[in-house]
Amino acid sequence: MDRLRLLIPHFGFLVFALVLLLAPAAMASTLVVAIGDSNTAGFGVPAAQKYPSRLQQALRARGYDAVVKNSGINGDTSGGGLRRLNSAVPKGTKVAIVFFGRNDVRFGVSKARMRANLDAIVSKLRARGVAVILCGFYPFSFADIAAKHGAIYAGDFFAGVAVNGKKKPQYSLGDFVPHLNAAGYAVVVSHLTPYVVRALGHR
Repeated sequence: MDRLRLLIPHFGFLVFALVLLLAPAAMASTLVVAIGDSNTAGFGVPAAQKYPSRLQQALRARGYDAVVKNSGINGDTSGGGLRRLNSAVPKGTKVAIVFFGRNDVRFGVSKARMRANLDAIVSKLRARGVAVILCGFYPFSFADIAAKHGAIYAGDFFAGVAVNGKKKPQYSLGDFVPHLNAAGYAVVVSHLTPYVVRALGHR
């Protein structure tokens, strides 16, 4: 009986310590990472209206405890994305949305090199167990790269906001590129959300 009295305080401490250890895992949100160029970074658009932020809102509205990290960099290429992949898509990421290529075309990167970089990005992420959503853009399709690695292909990133690669005025900032405005990103999120839900394991 005396031994039991001595053990009770220690037992309480062990239970408390176990709760502290398990609590972070239980409370951890699902991490989704959007990696890409200015179309992901949200050039010229307020933070809350960039597509990763709006995607997070859309997922939470559907009941998902998700955090969407914006790993877009203005002016980035597929090669740049490949070089920074490990830091841009950290350990613990559940889903990665990959969209590169527009700057490759602008800067004269060959189609073969662009495709090889995208293949490597998807391959490395899949090897880490990350569910990948790969996006294309007019006139390029990367459906074969997605299929090769068991990734999800979301088609044209600009579906609904552009025709044959030319953005509709109501969805554009009207700058030199032009970049998407807040209304354009709303359409992008509407297009991408079902693919993200699918990647999270809910078909």
